[in-house]
Amino acid sequence: MSNLLIFDGDCLFCNRIALFLAKSDKQNRFKFTPHTSSISQKILKENHLEEVIAQTVVVKIDRQFYFKSEAVYHFLKTAQLFPWLRFLIYLTPRVIANVIYDFIARRRKKIVKSCPTPDTYIREKFV
Repeated sequence: MSNLLIFDGDCLFCNRIALFLAKSDKQNRFKFTPHTSSISQKILKENHLEEVIAQTVVVKIDRQFYFKSEAVYHFLKTAQLFPWLRFLIYLTPRVIANVIYDFIARRRKKIVKSCPTPDTYIREKFV
């Protein structure tokens, strides 16, 4: 499994974003897994990243791991999605992009109140 997005499975906002990205990833370049799954736990432990997931999304591309705004950028780049957003993140200094990421991350559980139900095709992308 070379390309993987690990997200906070306890957060409805994160689940919705992961579902949206899975639907948008038409070329099936990524698999998606909540941070509580056995697969993500194993990967995070093997790479000494168990503590990181509480603070950020983790994107694994081949053997490289990315976090926060850099994870968003590399996901969008690899999945070839939303070039305008990718360009905006690229132009924004990482410190500022991470401040914006952290601002949203701190409020993410208050943003969404209900849980989406993915169709069968999309569920197959989640491991």
